Amino acid sequence: MAERLRLFVSAGPDLEAEREIIGQAVARLPVSLGWTIKRTPKRGAPLAPALEAVRACDFYVLLLGTDIRAPVGLELITARRVRKTTLAFLKEETARTPAARVFISDAQVNWTPFHSGQELETLIQKALAQRILERAESYAISPVELETLLALMEQPSYKEMGEQEPGEASGAGGGGVIIAPRRDLPPGGVLVGESTKKELIA
Repeated sequence: MAERLRLFVSAGPDLEAEREIIGQAVARLPVSLGWTIKRTPKRGAPLAPALEAVRACDFYVLLLGTDIRAPVGLELITARRVRKTTLAFLKEETARTPAARVFISDAQVNWTPFHSGQELETLIQKALAQRILERAESYAISPVELETLLALMEQPSYKEMGEQEPGEASGAGGGGVIIAPRRDLPPGGVLVGESTKKELIA
């Protein structure tokens, strides 16, 4: 089985829907790469596995909304200690807690603001596409995938496409695995539907 790219999403409980948006955005990337998505643990869950996932991730994503909650700050410190590039996204809010305002100014990251779920999806896809393109050879990106990623980078902004609010979280927002059909198949494996197609062709 091919090694998957590892994504860690660091965010407080007020951004469950946005985590779901990120999971969907990753699943829609036009590349045959598998992904493992980890997230900030829920209250009461052990912290050590999350910090290890931060240290092992290929892409570290930081989200901030109305408030900052533990252990998001510790996750960012851990990412910084192992020199992970931080993709930081700031949800535009009418009000923030004092703790969130201090964190924004003290976090020493380049915040990218977003107003809606559609904008966040566009921003995260373009940010990940750029980083995949930078290492296209090591990720074994095909020429077709390369062209598709380049086209994705040139797509219009969310404002030109129309805004869309994030939906209710129901999938990869809680973390998960996204398989790459062409790369994750075991030897001799066949995608569902493809065996039928072969029979029809024969």
